Amino acid sequence: MNRTISCTYIGHATTVIKLGETSIITDPHLGRRVLLSRRRMPLPVNPGELPDLRAVLISHTHCDHLDISSYKYISCGVPIVVPEGCERAIGKYMPNPVIELTHFARHELADGTEITAVPVVHSASHICPFYPTRSNAYLIRRPGSEGSVYFCGDSAYGPHFAETGKLARIDVALLPIGSYSPRWYMRRIHMTPAEAVTAFEELRAAHMIPTHHGTFRLSLENPEAPIRWLQKILEERPDLALRIHPLTPGETRMYDIPASSSEHKEQVA
Repeated sequence: MNRTISCTYIGHATTVIKLGETSIITDPHLGRRVLLSRRRMPLPVNPGELPDLRAVLISHTHCDHLDISSYKYISCGVPIVVPEGCERAIGKYMPNPVIELTHFARHELADGTEITAVPVVHSASHICPFYPTRSNAYLIRRPGSEGSVYFCGDSAYGPHFAETGKLARIDVALLPIGSYSPRWYMRRIHMTPAEAVTAFEELRAAHMIPTHHGTFRLSLENPEAPIRWLQKILEERPDLALRIHPLTPGETRMYDIPASSSEHKEQVA
């Protein structure tokens, strides 16, 4: 039994997660821009060389998380898991099977991988040319004890993290840390790095990979500010520095998941 999890950070909320032999991509955005914001560094992967994917997870339909043009690199047979109400927004653009999940609903892939939709706090937007819909985070679990990953595309901080932490042991949590300024507007939409760290602790996850920073400038803070803030927290909290792993675009981190232990080993690939 393969007890390895790997996470490759492509940029913004796009990651390739591999649990055992199962590869899943999250919020694939492989384009050059979001509205007027250009990608701040080259795409770190060849989009034509994505792994053999078993599923696509879409957290919500904001245009920095849903880029229709990116799906030309994804086989039309790969199922797309979306929040309730999203099928009407994307079904006419793509021939892929679309699975809508309301909060706490589950979907099992053909290889037994289980995907559960869980709540976030993130408002719909009328800026992007798609219907306003709900938002999901996802718990991805393999049968037995082959590991679990929590993917949060976007969320404000709230009690839902502690509630989700009670549902399952989480080995790796992918949590957004950017697009938080100005706070008077963004506090109901996005977390600060400090709030993301609190969410990580309330999820009771073993490890965290920060996302949603540095790729596109979509708010008022300096694009480097989220990661600098997080690094300052890690300097003050050496215990967290062993568990929170900022990745550069294109970098992969691998985790070996013991069969019956809360201690997790990791290595950078």
